Parts: sequence; structure tokens; C-alpha cells
Amino acid sequence: MPVQQHLDTAHFGRQGVDSGEDGSGGRVAAAVGQGGLGGGEARDHVGGDAVFEAQRGTGRLLRRVRAWARRLEVRPRLVRIRPMTRKWGSCSSRGIVTLAADLAERPPAFQDFVIAHELLHLRVPNHGRLFKALLSAHLPAWKSCDLTR
Repeated sequence: MPVQQHLDTAHFGRQGVDSGEDGSGGRVAAAVGQGGLGGGEARDHVGGDAVFEAQRGTGRLLRRVRAWARRLEVRPRLVRIRPMTRKWGSCSSRGIVTLAADLAERPPAFQDFVIAHELLHLRVPNHGRLFKALLSAHLPAWKSCDLTR
């Protein structure tokens, strides 16, 4: 079972996990554990290094989410980073944005597309013309992203 990491004001001792506000009024979380660390094989061979690398990748993703949230003027209630096999991200009607843990391994432009896409759903819940216009305004080349999972 993954350890959930909340970046809020308190510090949890378990695997060096921090918890705290993200500065925008929302909370950020990252699932750090089996499945989100590059697979069981990597963990068996490199031990704790896999955990450290996964947490560094998670930190980079969360910084990108914060930057995009400011840029798009949205405030997700919670951002989760966890293992996902069928899609790169999702946004619930309750304001919870979930991103795939392995998104951190993709190129920055692709990360930006997925992050902006999910955060824009906080403003526009569907993929209609307004959503596509906003996405094009912020990421003009979004149509060229390869979404294959």
C-alpha cells in the first residue's frame, strides 16, 4: 500500500514524508510506495534509491502544478500523484486532481500539457469549445502531444 504524502505544515516521520499547505489554499499529496516507484524490480535492485528518485520526481511535478495553478488562477482542493495505468491524469468534480506518478519521467512539455489540461477542468468540466480554446491559449501546440499510454 502506498504511503500518501501531504505537503502541509506538519512533518510525518514515516519515510521522511512532509505535510503542508501548498501556498494557494489547496493541499498537495503524492503516493509514494509500491507501484509509484518505477516498479517492484527497481526497488528490489536499488533499495532506498528508488524511493529517493521517486520523491524527487514527485517534487518536480508538484512545483509544476503550483506554477500552472497560479498561471491559470485555479485552486485545486487536493493534488495527488499516484500510480495510474490507463491515463495520465484526472480531475474530480470535487476539485481533486490526480496525476500519474510516471508523468515525472515524460518530457516537460508533455507534463505541462497534462497538468494544464487537468487544472483547466477546475474551470471547465468538459472538453467543449471553451475548454479547447483555453488550452490553446495557454499551450498552442497541445494538439501535437502524443497521449498514448
